[in-house]
Amino acid sequence: MNLKDLNTNEPVYIKNINLSGIKKRRLYDLGFINGEKVEKMFTSLFKDPSCYKIKNTFIALRNEDARKIEVSYE
Repeated sequence: MNLKDLNTNEPVYIKNINLSGIKKRRLYDLGFINGEKVEKMFTSLFKDPSCYKIKNTFIALRNEDARKIEVSYE
C-alpha cells in the first residue's frame, strides 16, 4: 500500500521510500523515515497535493511522490 491511497485520519507507518537523489534526501530531512507514523489529514480541492501529518508537522506532497512511499498498518 502507498501513502497516496490512505483514507483521511488513518495512521500508518512508513515502510520504504522508492525515490532517489534529492527528493529522497528532502523527505528524510522532513521526517519521512522507515518506521515513522504518518497520517493523511486532507486532500486539496483538485485532489493534488495532499496534506500529511508527521512528527507534529504538516507536509503537502504531490500524488506522484506519495505513490512512491510504501506504508503499512504496523
